[in-house]
Amino acid sequence: MNFLGSVTTNYVLVIICRHYILYMKLSQQQKIRMYSHHDHDLDVEDEFWPIMGILLAILGVWTTLIHWIDWATLDVIPWWAEPFTIVPIVFLLIMKEHYDSLNPLHWWPMVWGYQAKLPDEDRITIRPLDTERIMQQHGGPLNVHIIDYQHIKFRRKKDAVIFGLRYF
Repeated sequence: MNFLGSVTTNYVLVIICRHYILYMKLSQQQKIRMYSHHDHDLDVEDEFWPIMGILLAILGVWTTLIHWIDWATLDVIPWWAEPFTIVPIVFLLIMKEHYDSLNPLHWWPMVWGYQAKLPDEDRITIRPLDTERIMQQHGGPLNVHIIDYQHIKFRRKKDAVIFGLRYF
């Protein structure tokens, strides 16, 4: 997976870096202070409304565009359903982020598959540099999906058994 182009990942990295720099600037007295699990991040309030404003602006432009197209053609979509026409686009963006592909044939791990948990030995874990090699070796995204460094999912049970016999 290529995380360099992901907007969500870059946004999370910026937040993590900001919190790390802020933490490093705190005095020793403030570092000792413990927070309970009920305390929330104070920056969420500062970032929530600008992000919601951007998202609502995108939704407004989308709804206006759909309304004009609907008005110019058959005018069959009710006004309250026009904003929901963006749902397929959002779904495609989520699938592109999660499965790194817009091809619906690559989304099979969402519905079915045989998951293989790798043993706790160091020689069998999937390292980030090996993911492309493992994907191509076992049939690509149509047959295998790497969940994390300890779990791999196969479309067919036969492939999972062969993987288990080869590496376990």
